[in-house]
Amino acid sequence: MNKFNLIAGLVLAISSAASHAAVIVDRADVPVSQTVIDFESEDGLNLLGGDTYNFAGGSITATDSYTVGQYIADLGENGLWGAGNHFVSFDTIGQMTMNISFAAPTKGVAFDYSIYEENADGSAMLTARYYDANDSLLKTAKFIFSPFGANSYDQFQSFGYVSDAANIARVSISGDGVVLDNLTFTAAVPEPESYAMLLAGLGLMGVVARRRSQRV
Repeated sequence: MNKFNLIAGLVLAISSAASHAAVIVDRADVPVSQTVIDFESEDGLNLLGGDTYNFAGGSITATDSYTVGQYIADLGENGLWGAGNHFVSFDTIGQMTMNISFAAPTKGVAFDYSIYEENADGSAMLTARYYDANDSLLKTAKFIFSPFGANSYDQFQSFGYVSDAANIARVSISGDGVVLDNLTFTAAVPEPESYAMLLAGLGLMGVVARRRSQRV
């Protein structure tokens, strides 16, 4: 898909997070190591509101019907998406919400997206809300952009958020006719305490092994 220059984009962000946290408009800004879910393994999997789709590292649910592995979408004044590329689509006309939950809290998450635009007036909006493991709101970000044009093809923008810690457990995406692809998030990295416990365990195993060898 072709990435659109974000000249016409306007990010409206409301947050109580620390100054290190930031809304991003490039998936490359998600901290390494990155995991990317491109949905190419699915081919038109239709799911109802409340159904769960599991992927490596998390799951997706939605308030209304959605498709994983969608291959064509008419986005009105934002043109067409599809043909040779699979993605996720909101399938209900009107506002709906999709929740993406992560198996382990992540520091950053982003995705490529577009949205249905009916009147070419730039009123279409995507809202993303980011929550921690206690379901406390970390960030609300809204993105508005000028339409790509009805004759455009596979145009998209990237959008996401990097927190000041690995504390993003869920992102809630709301909009009308949203399509998204290349879900990118920071892979879980063990905390220093986990490394210390692992090393201590390995050391204990070494002591036990030496004692056993001395008894033989």
